[in-house]
Amino acid sequence: MSVMATPWKHPKTGVFYFRRQVPQDIRQIIKKHEWKVSLKTKDLSVARPRFAAELARCEEIFAVSREQLAGRPKVLASDSPKLADRWASSVMTEWESNPDSVSDFLAVLPEGSVPAKDVIDADDYKVRAKIALPFIRKTLEQHNLPTPEDAEPAFKALVEAFFTRWVSLCDLAFRRTIGDWSSQMHVPAATSQLTVEREKEAQKSSAPSLSHVFQLWADDKRMNDGDNRSTQKTISDFGSTITRFIELFGDLPVNQINRAVCQDFRNLLGKFPAKGKGLRGLSAEQLMKKAEKENLPLVSLATIRKQLRAFSAILNFAVQRLNVMQEEPVSASGILRGIAKAAKRNVTRTAEDKQYSHTELKTIFQSPLFTRNWQPPKADFGEALYWLPLLMLYTGARREELCQLCSKDVLQDKDTGIWYLWIQSGEDQTVKTSNSIRKVPLHDDLIELGFIRYHQTLSTSSRLFPKLQPHPVNGYGHAIGKAWAKYLKLEVKLESQASPSHGFRHTFKTLCREAGIETAVSDWITGHAATNVGATYGTNPLQRMASELKKFPSIAREVGLL
Repeated sequence: MSVMATPWKHPKTGVFYFRRQVPQDIRQIIKKHEWKVSLKTKDLSVARPRFAAELARCEEIFAVSREQLAGRPKVLASDSPKLADRWASSVMTEWESNPDSVSDFLAVLPEGSVPAKDVIDADDYKVRAKIALPFIRKTLEQHNLPTPEDAEPAFKALVEAFFTRWVSLCDLAFRRTIGDWSSQMHVPAATSQLTVEREKEAQKSSAPSLSHVFQLWADDKRMNDGDNRSTQKTISDFGSTITRFIELFGDLPVNQINRAVCQDFRNLLGKFPAKGKGLRGLSAEQLMKKAEKENLPLVSLATIRKQLRAFSAILNFAVQRLNVMQEEPVSASGILRGIAKAAKRNVTRTAEDKQYSHTELKTIFQSPLFTRNWQPPKADFGEALYWLPLLMLYTGARREELCQLCSKDVLQDKDTGIWYLWIQSGEDQTVKTSNSIRKVPLHDDLIELGFIRYHQTLSTSSRLFPKLQPHPVNGYGHAIGKAWAKYLKLEVKLESQASPSHGFRHTFKTLCREAGIETAVSDWITGHAATNVGATYGTNPLQRMASELKKFPSIAREVGLL
């Protein structure tokens, strides 16, 4: 089993795990065949950043193990005196238990023993290296560090540090042979931490890791906003950014994430592919390599800005709520402002690109799905794939708002006889904002096409589109959204920059303006926020909305559906 692209869910307990097969070449060091660690959660959105953190830790340990086998890890030259002092201290400790070992630092001449340093050419580097090397190797092995190459600065620093201590030990050993056991050698750095030890200790005693801060943020959001599908989607989206960072930089303590790190993250985000085949399941490094090798289109500035804003929100939580960072480095660095300015200078997608043109609408609604009862070959969405595009066009509603509706949410006003959709938040229904809770009148074309007849075939306890199955994060519209996009691309062969589903929402607003429908009324229908405080008072009259909607063009007649 190679590394799994996503957390593995235990079939009995539902707990997620990180699982990876230990490569054959380093099993002798790792001492096991499989790296398996519980992520200690049943929540996939929480498991993902923990998975990335464990993946980073696993990769680091695997890399260290390979370096240990190959002898490639680096020893810092600055640590040489500390290592030499530790070695000298251990030698003197051994003398206390084994006085005979003192002789190792003496040279025996006919006239008697002398310090070994007195019989060598101390000016010759090769001589110094030959003497110091055995002690260097032994000491590095004790610290699980490899010996540097001869040409490396660290090797030369080790030679000089160990030789200097060896000279002092030779003098001290000679004094021991003449009965002077009171003399000592001061080794002030014998207990000083090596750089690698200090860094590890600092990480343990410093701020919480990024994955832990994300978990605390996610828990706080659930308590404040409710543990609903909208909240879960936000947590999942933000978690994807956190996962990407951990893949690139490791699960850093948040106080080590500074402006420079954020700038590096921003630069790397710009190297990811926006689309392409075979991207699912690839690691961050694999995605960047694939994008470069295959010259794939890269993510837009808007996407980068969205990811950095999510990252900023998590770090701001660490600053404001946890008090473990001095500043929120994404905003403080001005990266977001820079991206916003760059995006304005490099606008390639206009407002017209976000909506469907009249020609594109004609192409869509004269296609087989609407004229010849076409059905997808592998999936069964019932009537949903037919009605959803029409509903999105004539109501401007979001895809998920429509997909999650129940049969009881299609109502007829008792006083006016107007049919409408009741978009609301409930047990299995979510809305984007409070403005999204609304009544949406049905255009006459929808009724003439048979939408009410379709609705009347359903039981009052049924969902409006009963064959749609909910995605744990993306709701009821996830699968059908992908199917609709695939249909437009492969069957209709539509070449449009408009988003397959959300493009209808932009189209609805434009057609309302073309038809002279008052902006405030179209905002009521689509659930857009009021432009001033006064507009939030009172209710939005259903009859007024229905009356204005009669001005909306009959696209169904234009394309020949009616």
